[in-house]
Amino acid sequence: MSSPAPDYRRHKQIALTTLFGASLVLGIVDAALQLQTSNALTLLGSLAIMIIGFRWLQLDSAELGIRRPMWLNVGIVMAAAVFVPYYLYKTRPAGRRLVAIAGFFGLVFGCAITSGFGAALMAYFSGAIPPTAG
Repeated sequence: MSSPAPDYRRHKQIALTTLFGASLVLGIVDAALQLQTSNALTLLGSLAIMIIGFRWLQLDSAELGIRRPMWLNVGIVMAAAVFVPYYLYKTRPAGRRLVAIAGFFGLVFGCAITSGFGAALMAYFSGAIPPTAG
């Protein structure tokens, strides 16, 4: 008896949710520690985001039944803003390429907004931003 096929869509959704959750936490931590410059914690957070994103790419490749070449993996690590859109362009049918690439940049923007929201929440609840009189 064979085991059921993995639910790649569900696992990819979990990876994206985790990505937003990590962005929120990183924004909160950044505001809590009032980091002015990059440090080891910033590097660790960036590494966590990259690992989660790479997990999504791994699941996507498995769902599509393709194997990414090593040079593409290295490119994704070194310059994700260039190589992830390249990967999406090469792996999507002609009518879906632009949607996938725009979705990637939307995801990056969404994570930045989520991180900023986490920082704002931390600043508000820590008293750094006084509540408005209403």
